[in-house]
Amino acid sequence: MKELITIGDKSVGDGHPIYIMADVGLTNGGSVERSIDLIDIASEIGVDAIKFQMIGPEVLLGDKTIEYTFPTLTNGDVTENMYEMFTELSFTPKEWKNLHTYANSKNLEFICTAHFMGAIPLLEQMDVRIHKICTWSATHKRLIQSIGKTGKSLMIDTGVYSEESLRRIFRWHSQAGGQGIIVLHDFHTLETEEMNFQSIPFIKKCFGCPVGYTPQGRDLDMDFMAIGLGANVLEKRMTLDRSIPKNGHFKALAVEEFVSWFKRVKELENAMGTYDVLPTAE
Repeated sequence: MKELITIGDKSVGDGHPIYIMADVGLTNGGSVERSIDLIDIASEIGVDAIKFQMIGPEVLLGDKTIEYTFPTLTNGDVTENMYEMFTELSFTPKEWKNLHTYANSKNLEFICTAHFMGAIPLLEQMDVRIHKICTWSATHKRLIQSIGKTGKSLMIDTGVYSEESLRRIFRWHSQAGGQGIIVLHDFHTLETEEMNFQSIPFIKKCFGCPVGYTPQGRDLDMDFMAIGLGANVLEKRMTLDRSIPKNGHFKALAVEEFVSWFKRVKELENAMGTYDVLPTAE
C-alpha cells in the first residue's frame, strides 16, 4: 500500500492539499471546442486535474438497443439509446491526444476513465501519469491487470465494492506491477443510511492509501463533510450550461457554481488546521 501517490509534480495523501478534479466526462458532449472551453475554465479556476472518459461503445455495449432515462433541467426526464449517447461522446485518437496536450499546456493533469481494454494503449501513447476506472469495472480483471502492467497508479470509485472485492482489486493491480491506488468513495443511492461516509477513514486505516470522494449530484454539504473526514481527493462535475438536454448536465455545477464551490473547499480545507489543541491569536 502507498500512503502517498505522486501525480506529476503533486503528491496526493495526508499532509498535502486536497487534489481537486473537474469532471467533464459527460458534459464535454463529444465536442473538441467545448472541451477546450472547459479546460480553459478549469485552468483559470485552479483545479489540479480535468477528467474525461474513454467509453468505447462498440466494445462496451453488447446490447446496443438498451435505453437510459436521465433528468434534464428544461426537458424533464429524457430517454435515449445508450449506444448512440456514448457514441456522441467519442473522440478520434488524434483528438484525444490534442486534448491531452492542451490540458497539460494549461497546467492541468489529464485524467481519463478507461471503460474498455482498447483505451489503455491509447492512454499510454499519450503518456498519462495515472489511470482511472469506474465502479462498473470492478470485476474487469484483464483491464485492471493491463493497467497494472504499465507500472502506474490507479484511481477507482467504490460504489459496488465490498471490503473483500476492494482487496481483490489491490491484489490484481499490484501483482501485475501497478504502483498504488487512490480510492474515491462513491455511491449510487438517495438513501442517506446507505451512503456510509465513514468508508473514507475506514479505507485509509485498512488499506493505507489516499482516499477521496466523488459525488453523484449537486449536494455540496456532502463534499464538505468528506473534507472533515479526511478526503484527499474531491471530484466535481462541471458544465458550461446546465440547461443542455443531455445526460450529466442536470447534476453538474455551472461554471459560477463551480467557482464558488472551489473557493469554499479551499476555505474549509484551511479551517481543518493541525492535529493539536491550539488557541487562536485573538
